[in-house]
Amino acid sequence: MTTAHLINAAREALTSRYIHERAVNTLTVTTTHDPAHHTLTYNSESVAVRHDDGTLAYIDLTNTEFAEDLDAHADDLLAASGNLHPLTLRLGPGPATQPPAELNAHTRLFILSIHARAAAHRPGLHGNQVLELANLAYEANDTARHDHSHRLPQLEFYARWAADHELPFPREAAAPFLTQTARLAVRTMSHHLQPCPLAVELPAGHLGDAPAWLAHDAITRFRDGATGHEHRYNTPALRAVLQSLAELQTPAAGDRLSLYLTDPPVSTTGRALDRDPIPEDAPVYDAMPGAIITGEQVRRIADLLEADQYVIQLRTAGTWRLPNHDEPATLSRRQVAAALRRVRDRSTVGTIRFSRDSDGTVYVSDSAQAARYLPTTLLPDHRDGRCPGCHTPYGDTGDGPCDLAA
Repeated sequence: MTTAHLINAAREALTSRYIHERAVNTLTVTTTHDPAHHTLTYNSESVAVRHDDGTLAYIDLTNTEFAEDLDAHADDLLAASGNLHPLTLRLGPGPATQPPAELNAHTRLFILSIHARAAAHRPGLHGNQVLELANLAYEANDTARHDHSHRLPQLEFYARWAADHELPFPREAAAPFLTQTARLAVRTMSHHLQPCPLAVELPAGHLGDAPAWLAHDAITRFRDGATGHEHRYNTPALRAVLQSLAELQTPAAGDRLSLYLTDPPVSTTGRALDRDPIPEDAPVYDAMPGAIITGEQVRRIADLLEADQYVIQLRTAGTWRLPNHDEPATLSRRQVAAALRRVRDRSTVGTIRFSRDSDGTVYVSDSAQAARYLPTTLLPDHRDGRCPGCHTPYGDTGDGPCDLAA
């Protein structure tokens, strides 16, 4: 039973059983004991449905084809491995932007310890500065791990300590910050590895019944294509950050969180949205800059996408323009990868080209149309939920074009 089949069956079941205005983002089925067969099976009587606004509902999907498919899927898994774990399916893309989540005291301390430890590796620091940052990282981590009181009275002390070193100690955090914090954690833990991995990939799974990114199943990916398993990343600090991230963006079957150890490209000169390396009157197909990406590389395009978010521009009348305001221009790495794979799959071999420029921008074109995806790290004034051109909140812009899109 394939994941795609289960997703289609789930959508059909929801259409008949669950009529609601809000779009469904993910669906989670937990396991239960089957008294008739004395085995585990999926519990289709209480299925968790998460909407794209983050709210959660529980619905009964028994006596549907989806429930029958779940039973068959459970039988297959039990026959193959003897194990059955909860299942989360992604039914929709989710919201383009999400409000930040409130962090508990222990997660705040873990975040501080990660950023302090990473800061201790900055070049140009003298011995006392490195020692002070390393001591802060140790103390914050140790307090988070061993102080189980609810109030943690030391928080104000750590807040002052963080401010002295210009380190984050947030009360709430959005998904991009949590992802970047996870990147810092794995990069610091990989500091002495030789060769150093290109990325650390964490598969989606479950901790108990909750969807999660599984640090204990981390895969290291190297530039030569080799992979390996590394247990060093399964730390309390990283698990706490990943738990908060999973609460904001639910991991689903088949998802992988790719944490790149290299810094994403940053803007150095000019306004990235205005820069155009395509010569006047030249087609993008013939003149796209950077290294050509082969069709086989597009199959694993996420390996070449170094930023967490991208802004899309479309080629119109010889200029690059943002989409209309009713189509948010900011996409996640996963959304860009999926879009590029769809374009490749729908095209005839030899009629479409892809490239990646030295600043991380990805270009795609056939003979009729073209698009490019710019890392948001090239846009220092980029803000989630706002148009990258005019910086107006999407809720206030209507559905027309951006006057500053080109």
